[in-house]
Formats: sequence, structure tokens, C-alpha cells
Amino acid sequence: MNFQSMHYFLQVAEKRSFSQAAEGLYITQQTLSASIASLERELGCQLFVRHVPLELTYGGERFLQYAKNMLETRDRMLRDFVEIREEKRGRLRIGIAVNRGKMLMPAAVRKFHETWPLVEVRIDERKNDELLPALYDGEIDLAVANFPADAHGIVTEDYYEAEVVLAVSEKLLQERFGAEAAELKAELRRTQDLRLLARVPFLMSNVQGVTGRIERNLIRQAGLTPEVRASSANIGTVMDMCVLGEGACFCPEDLLRDLPADGTEGLFVLRFPNGGTVYPVRFGWLPEQGEWKARSAFIETAKKVLPPGFSSPSVR
Repeated sequence: MNFQSMHYFLQVAEKRSFSQAAEGLYITQQTLSASIASLERELGCQLFVRHVPLELTYGGERFLQYAKNMLETRDRMLRDFVEIREEKRGRLRIGIAVNRGKMLMPAAVRKFHETWPLVEVRIDERKNDELLPALYDGEIDLAVANFPADAHGIVTEDYYEAEVVLAVSEKLLQERFGAEAAELKAELRRTQDLRLLARVPFLMSNVQGVTGRIERNLIRQAGLTPEVRASSANIGTVMDMCVLGEGACFCPEDLLRDLPADGTEGLFVLRFPNGGTVYPVRFGWLPEQGEWKARSAFIETAKKVLPPGFSSPSVR
């Protein structure tokens, strides 16, 4: 048994297919099948039920955890010895929400590679609520997320504060309220009363996400039953529909900066100063991973290249 055979096993377990796993590993299916068969002989039990798709046996499920743990231990050992040799070589796996990653990671990765050029940065883009489980499962080394209050067993460091706002196109307000639109906007800014938008359709986001939870809380507090025009788990898609005048939407204010200038100029944006709409975005990692210079360097670099207008937790 060796680390390569464990790696092969994990790929098959993930893909549930010998052919797909072999393609991803750039080896022949015959080579892969022989490696798994050798593992099964050595362990004395079958690891997969060979039907389509493949299914892990009880023994396979047990071996899956051992293989993950042993490969993670190997990776930590290799990182330690790389830093002992001061070669700064390795791989940093960062989990981040899709739209947040698009906005923040390019500049951070580029700046990081000015001093750590031999560290591969692998961006793993997922929904915010999927990042903590990925961290616990050892699938990523660093998460950039809004962590829940009960996120135990991780170390966190502040990155910046995000704020959920309401956006609606000026065009849609004119269509629904005509000459009363200017007065409506002034009243909205004064009261933040969402019932004033009863004639406006809404675009909803993923109920499991941070924005989705905040938007539904604000709507519930207002006693509003909105007309839902469309919904999407991708907040970027929701915002694009909002710009086109399909409806009002709740979105993180920081993501508005990623829209074309002509798009943001055509939007009315409403903030809720007392609505619990500000939330922290933090870096998080597992303490058992130990100190890792590359991870610490990336965190410090990402803080330094935050786009203009982003607020650190100490600013608000």
C-alpha cells in the first residue's frame, strides 16, 4: 500500500466511476482497476460494489476516512519540510463563494505570487454554507466566509465587513410609480419600510445563504408578502436580472462594485442601518493544520489589496 494507491482510491470514490477517475488521473482504466484490486487484496475486503454508479462497501467507507487522514498527514509533513528548506513550494487550497472569489481573488493571488511564486493557489468556489463542511473534511486549507456562530474547532481572522442592501432599477420604479417615484425613494430612505414597494416584484436568492437569510428576515419584519418574479441560488444572476428591471433584490453591497458602471448608475440602493444587515467575512482554518507561512502570507496580502470602499470590522 502506498500514497499513490490511496490517491487513486479517493478519486474513484469521488467520481463513482473507474473510467472518469482514470481520465482525471491521466492513467489507463486498466492501471487504475489493477491498483484498486491490489488494495482490496492487501486489505482482505472489497472496497466497491461494482455496478453503475460504483458504490462504496462498508469497508470502502472505513478505508475512505483512513486514506483521507493519511494523505492529509503526508501533506502537512511535506509542507513542514518545504518550509524547513525555505523553498516556499506547495499548494494552498482556498474556499470562497463564487461571486466573492471573482471580486477579491485575482488581485490577492497576483500580489501573493510576487513573493510566493512557487505556491499553487487552488480556488475552490462554493456556496458560503458549503465552505465550513469543506474545511472540516480537509478539502480546503483556508476558507473565506461568513461563519455561523456555532462554527467550533476553527481559527478565524477578520477580513472585512459586508452589508446587504436592497437594489431596484430606476426604470422599474418609474414604470410602477411614475411621478411619485422621487417621493417614494425619499420615504424609503427615511423609513426603510418595504411595504412601500408592494407594487414592485422581487427577485429572491438562496434561502440557505447569508443574503437569503437576511432578505427573508427583513421581508418578514416588514410584514410584506412580495410578488416573486424569479429566484436563483447565484446572487450574481439575481443582480443581473435586477439591473435589467426584472425586480428588486437584496444583495451584498460589495458585489455592486463588480457591476458595469452604467448598471450601478441605473439602480436605487437602500440601506438598513438598524436591520442587522452587516456581517463579517473572515478567514478560517483548522488549528490542527499548524502554523503555515504561506497561508499567513496570503491572509496578510489579501487584506492589503482589498478594493476601495471595503470596510474592516474596526471601521464601522
